[in-house]
Amino acid sequence: MLVTLLKFQNPESCPRRLKTQHDDNKSEVATKMNARTIDYPCAIADFTDEGVAAALQWARQHVGVGQMLTVWVMQRGILNDNRFLRDLLKDEAIAVGKDVYRVNGPVLAMYPDAENLAYPAGAMGLTALAVVQWSSPLETWAREVNAEVVHTFEPVVDRSSLPGLEPEAELTPAIVEALERITQMVNHNNTIAAGRDKRDVVRPLLRLHDAGIILPPKKMAEWAVAHGWRRGNPKELIDLAKKINNGVRPRCMRY
Repeated sequence: MLVTLLKFQNPESCPRRLKTQHDDNKSEVATKMNARTIDYPCAIADFTDEGVAAALQWARQHVGVGQMLTVWVMQRGILNDNRFLRDLLKDEAIAVGKDVYRVNGPVLAMYPDAENLAYPAGAMGLTALAVVQWSSPLETWAREVNAEVVHTFEPVVDRSSLPGLEPEAELTPAIVEALERITQMVNHNNTIAAGRDKRDVVRPLLRLHDAGIILPPKKMAEWAVAHGWRRGNPKELIDLAKKINNGVRPRCMRY
């Protein structure tokens, strides 16, 4: 069985000039890359064989003339270790991990989580996105993009007994307001792990923390993906939110 492995080229950036207002009330002109508007249809399904088949069918139905379906996985072994998936997806193009910059049509994302969903969701040329859940329910993302639920299976699970699955805090209106402001401030072609963009993320999050608000890192990252955050920045957002919840005050350069 032959499966095509594609490595897509890095897209050209298209920055534009606009005026931004920073926390110190000093106006400056900066080159910004806006978050991508999610203007394509989305669907979500569970990890069962029926769920995978339903998501694949939905994605194939969204292949237009001259387009092709791309299947995204974070690691190649996800397909190699699953005969059902290998057989089901044997005729589809495969993109792995971070190597998905440009596609030509819909994408079927297999088992993404809040940390890596931005890779397939932000690919240039994407026209529709079907997501198959695994350990991450991605409920916040699905709600924000109004994803169509094409198949669902909800096992009875005591989440409090499973490490790492304890319920997060709520995504409150105050947190959403801060995320909206951050989304407008940062350059989405840059990493938020350093520089001005890190500062523009950290300051509002510290204000929330100082006001006694507990941050929900993964829900925040899902919201960010749904509102066009790119590449590794949702993961960086998770890391910063966890640190701030633990009392760490991330250091930022002063500008």
